[in-house]
Amino acid sequence: MSTTVTSRTRPWGPLTVRLMLAQTAVLLVGLVIVVVAAVLIGPTMFYHELLEAGHADEATGLVHLEDAFRSVSLTALAIGGLPALYIAGLLTYYLYRTIRRSLASFSTAAQEVASGNYDVRVTSAKLGPEFDSLAGSFNEMAAKLATVDTTRRQMLADLAHEMRTPLASLKGHLEGIEDGVVELDEHTTGILYAQIARLERLARDIRQLTAAEEGTTRLQVTPQDPQHLAAQAVAAIEPDAVGKGVSITSVSTGMEVTPLPLDPERMGQVLSNLLENALRHTPPGGSITVHTDHAPETVTYTVTDSGEGISGENLPHVFERFYRAHVGREAHRGGSGLGLTISKALVEAQGGTLEVTSDGPGRGASFRIHLPRHRPTG
Repeated sequence: MSTTVTSRTRPWGPLTVRLMLAQTAVLLVGLVIVVVAAVLIGPTMFYHELLEAGHADEATGLVHLEDAFRSVSLTALAIGGLPALYIAGLLTYYLYRTIRRSLASFSTAAQEVASGNYDVRVTSAKLGPEFDSLAGSFNEMAAKLATVDTTRRQMLADLAHEMRTPLASLKGHLEGIEDGVVELDEHTTGILYAQIARLERLARDIRQLTAAEEGTTRLQVTPQDPQHLAAQAVAAIEPDAVGKGVSITSVSTGMEVTPLPLDPERMGQVLSNLLENALRHTPPGGSITVHTDHAPETVTYTVTDSGEGISGENLPHVFERFYRAHVGREAHRGGSGLGLTISKALVEAQGGTLEVTSDGPGRGASFRIHLPRHRPTG
């Protein structure tokens, strides 16, 4: 249930009118104080000062001049005060009209954003750094909302595209079974279970990616042996590599191995994703190498394969959701298209970076994970 906060109508009208009336009241009060001080209090104070100084005769004569003094003072204040009040009023009106226009532009822009137009921007009102900061913050918010909305739309479109194939396969086989065209044998059951597993994997990967990108992934960071994690990941995928005819090796270089603060489960998931991706794109007879380099400040994992490689135009998009360089060839290879995206998010959640390089098609690819030994705090 959503709550809408509405503002009550003020008896004095809009904000700019109330501010202008308040400023005018301040000016009038100041003018009254000057009049009282100059016409009423001033002569009396001067009279008493003369008495205390021993000039009683001059004080007696001064009494007769008070009326003339007050008259002249009032005339001078009227000549100087009223134009000053008028000029101050004009300047106040100009200032608050400028503020009103600026607030109106913010209000209009906010309504545009609320209606889904994230391309709207506000310009500086030239009213000082506070308004400039407000305009900059609003424009930054609108830009981020536009990015989020674009990502959301693209993700929904990609998700619908990814779900279409397994759902179409399930529907086709079930209709075939109902019509008696397809037999419900072990082969058909295997196909149905495979498509269901694909949908389950897609849902699981979407959930993991969302948690990683929103920073809600719970990490269990403990001191770990980086080389041991690499060896475990290699051992897990080695049977599949041998079955495909791909050789896989693990090497370690650099300084003496020391523990590194990592989440072993998440980092194992990242290394498994990278190795599975490398095996998927490496033909029989190829090779995969996992190189762990121990430096004083960082530990670097490098997963290199001698497979298909990545073209220059596809390289910047490797970590995007559902991105596949060769859709036609890769549709049958399994995977949700989110493994590399999830890997990058999980590495960054542990304070590291993940990057990819390739010399081009047919020349393999290298994925590098850089992990700092001392994670920044705060």
